[in-house]
Amino acid sequence: MSQDMDRRGGGRRGGPKGIGGILFTVLALFCFLLAGVFAIAYQQHYERLQLMQQTVSQSGFFPGVRVDGVDLGGMEYDEAYALLSQTLETQDAGRVIRVRVDGAERTLALPATHDLDTVLVNAFNVGREGELEERYERIVRLQDSPVEFTVSTQVDSSGVEPFLAQLDAQTQVPAVDAAVASFDAENRTFTFTDEQSGKKLYVDHLREQIELMIRNDDFSRTLDAEFEELLPTVTKAQLETQNKLLASFTTTATNNSNRNTNIRLCSSAFNGLVVAPGEVFSINELTGPRTSAKGYRDAGTIRNGVLVDEPGGGVCQVSSTLFNVVVRAGMEIVERHNHSWPSDYVKIGMDAAIDYPAKDFKFKNVSDSPIYLVSIFENRELTVEVYGVPVLEEGITIDLRSTTDATLERPEDSYEFDPNLAPGETVLIRKGRDGKIASTYIQYKRGDELVEEKLLFTSNYPAIRAKYGYGPSLDTDLGSGIEVPSE
Repeated sequence: MSQDMDRRGGGRRGGPKGIGGILFTVLALFCFLLAGVFAIAYQQHYERLQLMQQTVSQSGFFPGVRVDGVDLGGMEYDEAYALLSQTLETQDAGRVIRVRVDGAERTLALPATHDLDTVLVNAFNVGREGELEERYERIVRLQDSPVEFTVSTQVDSSGVEPFLAQLDAQTQVPAVDAAVASFDAENRTFTFTDEQSGKKLYVDHLREQIELMIRNDDFSRTLDAEFEELLPTVTKAQLETQNKLLASFTTTATNNSNRNTNIRLCSSAFNGLVVAPGEVFSINELTGPRTSAKGYRDAGTIRNGVLVDEPGGGVCQVSSTLFNVVVRAGMEIVERHNHSWPSDYVKIGMDAAIDYPAKDFKFKNVSDSPIYLVSIFENRELTVEVYGVPVLEEGITIDLRSTTDATLERPEDSYEFDPNLAPGETVLIRKGRDGKIASTYIQYKRGDELVEEKLLFTSNYPAIRAKYGYGPSLDTDLGSGIEVPSE
């Protein structure tokens, strides 16, 4: 029984010890396991930390960083820069505008600038900013989600406009108008040159195509230059119908051979002469001084109110005839002078006196085309004709009308003593004349109908006192013993 008691008592004493051991063992085992777990976790953390540090510590670009479609993973900065620069240079070399003109090719290279440096810096910094974990996660994500960068290119198109302007200037062919090649004054006939069409580059259309190429960055094709036709404004057919006789005027000369020689010389100077559009014709500039050395002969001319003989006398009939024809042809009178008294070969107010160099006759060609002068002197008749393109409205002609507005009574006669005259002799030195004031009107007519009339100019023919010379007289009274001859 005691043994049983001992066994039971021992059992009771040993029971707690066994449980404690078990607990201790379990606890120890747990601690061991926990230490193992910690050790494993630590090892894994350490290994991850090493992996992250190793990953983020890579030199060069991380895989998955792309620039213009090129994965730069593993490349150093300088290597990537060289590779992409070469690609950009190749692209830049291809940015050339090519224009085909008449079988030849004209080119224009377009320079460009790029932001490659900025793009590469941004690309290189991917995965290099933030905490270690953040950088690692960013680098890892690149494998599934690459980051794409694009280099921006700025094409310099400032050379396009000068290129177009030069191309336009070099290819433009102006239209050539038909023109009068020659004028035969003897036969009054014209010959004409043919008109020629020209061409001009369609600059706006070419500019639009170039702008599209730049916008699309596509320079693969060659552009064909297109031209518009430039038509001449004057054709040969037009000239053949437009050039015609504009006006003709005739005056009759005297029987004085010297005077007629002077008329022939002066008028022949402008026979067949061409007066360009806008040009001012001067008869004094054309003939210069009319001297004996040039073949002009002594004939009557008015000098200080006295009719005297000198070389070139009578040429005022030429200038007067020319005046009457050019004014009827629609030309502008620039300079005109009337004589000391009215001429007998034209109506009053329609004369034009010339006296080198003091008095000239000038007119201006106000048409857009040349005019041609013809002069014919035959059988004492001087005819001057003007040919060209009419400046007047079709159906309109020009004529002149003149009126005598006033008569100016001549002053009293004057007398001058001339010791070379015989006693009691009296001679007429200068004939006295009453003066005249005349108005000349230019008339625009349609057939016989007067469309418009306006004053062209006023002519003032001065009154001239008679002038006498007298010889010695025994009578002291000037009035007595002087016999005034009749005019």
